[in-house]
Amino acid sequence: MKRKTEIIRFALYALVIVLLNIAMQTAFFRIDLTENGTYSLTDISRRMVSELEEPLTIKVYITENLPSPYNNLEQNLQDILGEYALSGNRNFNYDIYPITNLDEDNAGASSEIEDEAKSYGINPIQIQQVDQSEINLTSAYMGIAFIHADMIETIPVINPNENIEYVLTSTVMKMQEKTSRLLALDEDISMKLYLSSSLIEMSPELAAYSDQLQDVVDSLNKVNYNRISYEWIDPDTSGAPDYEKYGFAPLQLQDADGSIIELYGSAVMEYGGNSTSFDVLNRGLFGGYTIQDPAAIEDQLNGVVERLIGVGNKVAWLSDHGTIQLYGNSQQQYGEPSVASFLTLASSRYSLEPVALSTDLIPDDAGSMIIARPQPFQPYSEWDLYQIDQFLMNGGDVAVFMDGFMEYIPQQQGQMQQQQPIYIPRNTGLEKLLEHYGAKVGQSYVMDENCFHQQQQGESGIIDMPIYFAPQIAADNINSNLPYLDGIKGLIMLNSSPIEINENLPEGRTAEVLFSSSDESWLVEDTQQINLYNPMMIMPPGSYEDGGNYPLAVVLEGNFTSYFADKGVPDKPAPAEGEGEALSEEYQIKMDRLSKTENMTKATDSGRLFVFGSSLAISDNLVDQSGTATNSIMILNILDEMNGNGDFALMRKKGLNYSPLNDTEPGMKTFIRTFNMVIIPVFVIVAGLLVWLGWSRRKRKIAAMFQEAEDE
Repeated sequence: MKRKTEIIRFALYALVIVLLNIAMQTAFFRIDLTENGTYSLTDISRRMVSELEEPLTIKVYITENLPSPYNNLEQNLQDILGEYALSGNRNFNYDIYPITNLDEDNAGASSEIEDEAKSYGINPIQIQQVDQSEINLTSAYMGIAFIHADMIETIPVINPNENIEYVLTSTVMKMQEKTSRLLALDEDISMKLYLSSSLIEMSPELAAYSDQLQDVVDSLNKVNYNRISYEWIDPDTSGAPDYEKYGFAPLQLQDADGSIIELYGSAVMEYGGNSTSFDVLNRGLFGGYTIQDPAAIEDQLNGVVERLIGVGNKVAWLSDHGTIQLYGNSQQQYGEPSVASFLTLASSRYSLEPVALSTDLIPDDAGSMIIARPQPFQPYSEWDLYQIDQFLMNGGDVAVFMDGFMEYIPQQQGQMQQQQPIYIPRNTGLEKLLEHYGAKVGQSYVMDENCFHQQQQGESGIIDMPIYFAPQIAADNINSNLPYLDGIKGLIMLNSSPIEINENLPEGRTAEVLFSSSDESWLVEDTQQINLYNPMMIMPPGSYEDGGNYPLAVVLEGNFTSYFADKGVPDKPAPAEGEGEALSEEYQIKMDRLSKTENMTKATDSGRLFVFGSSLAISDNLVDQSGTATNSIMILNILDEMNGNGDFALMRKKGLNYSPLNDTEPGMKTFIRTFNMVIIPVFVIVAGLLVWLGWSRRKRKIAAMFQEAEDE
């Protein structure tokens, strides 16, 4: 009876285990215990798939049984797409199409899938397959196609070292973000043309302007779900518009009797309290008045739509005044830094547009601006500074990359040997603007004993050379309280100047240090003593009276007052001789009695300014093309933060693979070494003896029990 009961109990236990396994196939939970949440989706990914408004299908085409390091790629894609499916709504679907290597038996079965993959632009690539005796090349498919509404996006090849979640989410968001926002609008985007009929009488070319703008709006509606309404308003009959609200100014016409009449020629695109305007008549860069051709700015207006509904993806890159050129060329001078890696990484999400302040206007649809290494021999004019100032005052984020000196290498004819560089203080005119906002780039270089070390071959062997002007930033000196720097445990800077923060910032404006040098850093201020061309000649001072720890990058945020608030709008520079003549007479309006005043924004409560003390922080010297180094991730996180995509930093955090050991005091190192080599072995021996004594005691006790039973 007892044996029968045990069998029944065992059968019940087994049945419970089987039922639990069956139930857990459909109802299960996972706990991701990794520090960066490597195996779970971030909130932005969950939100993205849960808010899909139209069907999204992700198709993965991947060859089966791939060799290392690609052998886990299919399973990783299966796992993460399963996570997306759990969080996604009914509009999310995915399929994985395994492709078998072709042979005579299955060539026909695989051809349809391969043809479909190729139709999406996914073609096989050659990868190495290492066997025991040889290395072979094999063809493999590793691509993804995204189909969302009427749009198709393709990733031809997935790198197994890439952050797959970031690749998937960023690609889908490029397609889905604008669509979902347009479909969720509670009202149409408004396009209003304020064009005075009196102005049309003065220029017959303006008579057809409303129809031309209507055609542009109709074209925009084809790709914006017909969410743009259009209206022509004649201020002569309907009254003056609230031009200060929209940021444009009236044209002032001097009548024959000397009185001033206000006329209007501006268009406004508005949604949800935000607006952008452009003038029908432009004056300034080429002299005279010209008609703004609506068809020529259709792409820009489409960008304005994206900005108004929260999809800001254009970055203005200031390209004059000697700054780093965004697109390098063969004419690049010796020593000219390249930003090709940054351009490659940033272009996957943003459109970087070079803007020369001397000839261009900053695009209205740009969400941020980058100023990288302006030169002192091309100083900014007051009008240039005014454009930068107004961009910040109107809600655009600005990042400045600038150290305190310009390195100049003299070239003497007839001498073959390169001359030593001369360091010229970087006085560009931009400094007074930064100081007004609360930050100053010091005219000195930061040297640091905690720096990058270069290995060089010497006569007696390998030489370890410290590069003191390349500070190695430890995790303790990185502001991890800022989300876009959280998880970054090390950085390297190059040719950095310290950033001085105004201690008396106005109320409502804050300053945060992004990262700083170590306590063993010092400054070199004398241009005669700066030596960045021969690191072996740089000697540490031995003591650090001021304690080092110099801020190398800062962010100022909050209330900003315009630098020109009390100075007034500066005069525009006069056009160069002959510039006005190059303009077609069809678009040139000569109205000598017309004049116009600028409408200045004097303050903002949401300004943000990033200042880096290194002009090379964004260059190829520190940013790698794969985007996996901590410097690259830091720059891209800040770029996302400037453009309203700060959540992307949480996804990039998963790809961080640099995690150095914390510095340990010598005494603690001795204790840990002793503990591992002596205390732990002694503890194991003592524990073993105690266990052996316990077993011996138990053995004797059992023997005594049996002995007592035999005696009875």
